[in-house]
Amino acid sequence: MATEAWDRLAERLRNWGRWGPEDERGTLNYIGPEALRRGAGAVRQGKLFALGLNYDSNGPQIGTFRSNPVKYVTDLFTPIAEGSDVQYCDDVIHMCLQASTQWDAFAHMHYGGQLYNGLDARSHVDARHGAHRCGIEHLALPGISSRGILLDIARLKRMDMLPRNYVITPDDMNAACAAAGVSVEKGDIILVRTGMIRLFTDAGDAHAFHGAQAGLGADVVEWLHDHNVAAVAADNMAVEALGIEPDPRYNVPLPVHMLALRDMGMPLGEIFNLEALAADCAADGQYDFLLSAPPLPVTGGFGSPVNPQAIK
Repeated sequence: MATEAWDRLAERLRNWGRWGPEDERGTLNYIGPEALRRGAGAVRQGKLFALGLNYDSNGPQIGTFRSNPVKYVTDLFTPIAEGSDVQYCDDVIHMCLQASTQWDAFAHMHYGGQLYNGLDARSHVDARHGAHRCGIEHLALPGISSRGILLDIARLKRMDMLPRNYVITPDDMNAACAAAGVSVEKGDIILVRTGMIRLFTDAGDAHAFHGAQAGLGADVVEWLHDHNVAAVAADNMAVEALGIEPDPRYNVPLPVHMLALRDMGMPLGEIFNLEALAADCAADGQYDFLLSAPPLPVTGGFGSPVNPQAIK
């Protein structure tokens, strides 16, 4: 059962009604012309970085919770018309929308029977349509793009990868900002590097990548709220720390998901591959960039694949 401390924190961070009763974009509303111009202004060197994993049968899923994509060919060397030597190939992919690098929609998780903006979950989510409200399509259109800032917590601690039981704190976020020489402004998108993705990309161990791992603690959500951050993504499985006992102050499982998705209306990006970007930022000292990461507009979706790109 959640504690009184949790109730106070959730109430302080709650953005319900802030952008009107019909709002389904939450903190993405912080991204206005000024934030977009700031993102464009961060493109100073002409460098492009892909931050997503591939979508294939060798992905990071292990089948106990979600499965990796399955792709198969439907047409192979099929004539465009009878007797024509013009041929085409087509294929189909069957996949969980959150199989690899992805964004969570606000309808993905909730507590107390309510979604973001106070919507009744039972009234707005069903098995046939998915999310009638707070689906991923509302984050996809017009999209997710702004100035991105990389906070490399692993490098801050002089590690390739944080210890599995490490819980990132607001002090860590502040120290990473200072080390990067950046100030977070309204509408920025924060990317947090833990190094955890190396369990999969370097060691090839998807099972280990699903185990206990470092990530954000609940108090960082308050930090994100106070800095008017538009969205947050990380290189681990769930953005927040996994495999630890619930914080006794709050006694809530997956508190970052609950506060961000349900109370604040803040998108969470999971399984972002930040390794190449982080190495380049460390080399040239530029930790801000234009981030373009629109999800697919899957109507009623609880999440979506994304192929995010950082441009410096």
